[in-house]
Amino acid sequence: MPTETSHHGLTALDRRSFLKSSAAAGAALAALRFAPAQAATDQINVLNLNVAWSEALTTTVSDAYAEKMNIAIHGDSNPYEAFYEKMLIELSQGSDTFDLFATDVLWIRQPMNNGWAMPLDDIQAANPDLPDVEYDNFTEGSLTYIRYQDKRWGLPLVQTTPVFVYRKDLFEKAGIEKIPTTWDEYRDAAKKLHSSDVAGCTLLLGGQDAAMSGDWGSRLMSAAEYDPWDDGVFNNDNEPVFNIDQRGEHAVERMKEVLEYCPSGVAGFDYPEGSSLMQSGGVAMMVTWSDVIVGVEDGPNKGEFGYTIAPMENVDQAMIGGWSLLVNKASNNLEDAYKFMAWMSEGRAYELFREGGESSLCLKSDIARPDITEQVPMVQAFKDFESRGTRPISVPPYRLTNAVEVQRVIYEEIAAGVLGDKTPKQAMADAENRAIKAIKG
Repeated sequence: MPTETSHHGLTALDRRSFLKSSAAAGAALAALRFAPAQAATDQINVLNLNVAWSEALTTTVSDAYAEKMNIAIHGDSNPYEAFYEKMLIELSQGSDTFDLFATDVLWIRQPMNNGWAMPLDDIQAANPDLPDVEYDNFTEGSLTYIRYQDKRWGLPLVQTTPVFVYRKDLFEKAGIEKIPTTWDEYRDAAKKLHSSDVAGCTLLLGGQDAAMSGDWGSRLMSAAEYDPWDDGVFNNDNEPVFNIDQRGEHAVERMKEVLEYCPSGVAGFDYPEGSSLMQSGGVAMMVTWSDVIVGVEDGPNKGEFGYTIAPMENVDQAMIGGWSLLVNKASNNLEDAYKFMAWMSEGRAYELFREGGESSLCLKSDIARPDITEQVPMVQAFKDFESRGTRPISVPPYRLTNAVEVQRVIYEEIAAGVLGDKTPKQAMADAENRAIKAIKG
């Protein structure tokens, strides 16, 4: 885990894995009840995380909104693992403590399908005088997850994508002039870059999300053409489609072919270990989610990193993930919550997210501006969507109510296939069978 600390007091690592360092504190936080506002008109309560955008949400964003509406935004601070557990506890019990709650897009159908969230369209339909939400200000990919059952349920907070990050100086030293755009080229570059001092690349085989959606998913996402709302893993009827034409097996083989160019201990690597090695110079390149590598520029190789879209197989398309903000159906302040989100959609809140250190941006205007890319080099990956004609698709398996559990069983089989405990063919057959059983409950 990186030791560098940002000016927010957060370690510079991935947004989705404060797990190892924060598990004990997270368990305690998840058990606590958050004190509700004394008056509904004075405060909007948010079930919140402890990352850059969420820190800004309850500080600078709250200040800006209070100045306009005399309503403060208040939230607790939860690490990723504790956050998910707390969300389940609060929403499943019908608690009105929180008016708004954030959700990883991986889990987003759970509150929707269980009736815990209130569509924004329904709130506005009950009072047509409410202002419109400015959805056109957001990138198309980031809006995928808040559209469901012909309704709009909330706002995107941030968007992420599998990013190919590489050391420009090491590429130049090795004489690699073309940045890989295919997995064949990626494998060949890993072999050429690999040495006793610097690993050619790394996988993240020790993390459920890191290996399943990051390593395997990024190799699966371009195997065939998918609709923007599809993830290539399950269809809309929740049937597994990931190994049609042996696509899943091939993705496992793609991971296996670079295993020899990875650092020692790769079987236990999760997001923090990969980010730390990339930052410190122990790895020449990797492909992982964009919110994982926000701290690499804080290390000794600042300015030497390049960022672009992950390599492709057959079709130029890439996953878009991230976080969204939804309204708690049990809230006593539905209209106040709606008005705040309508104000957010105008854009100022997202500018304050960025000024507060957030690098996973979802405003069209932020991605279009060259000066923002200069400040946040990783934005180049999103700019390359347009220059390369890349289509956004969804993150697996977001359409499932029990997405976390299904992700776990597929991850276990991927790891077995890559590390040689099973053949890729057997691993994917077992993944299909186990996933079907998990979905049926």
